[in-house]
Amino acid sequence: MRQAIVYTETVIHSAPERFAAEAPYQIAVIEFPSGTRELVRIAGLRAMIGDRVQELAASAGYPIFEVIQ
Repeated sequence: MRQAIVYTETVIHSAPERFAAEAPYQIAVIEFPSGTRELVRIAGLRAMIGDRVQELAASAGYPIFEVIQ
């Protein structure tokens, strides 16, 4: 299970047609311990910069992460 830190985040309210039914949703750039960064979807709307996250699954071609409690 991959873990990372939220580098930056935003909530999408006006989504592209493909994801319009899912809005609002949160996306984030996360940073892995190796220093690499990746754009991911956040489960729920609660990730903040500096939060630790872990991978849940890959769905529709993009990874989904959740905040580690």
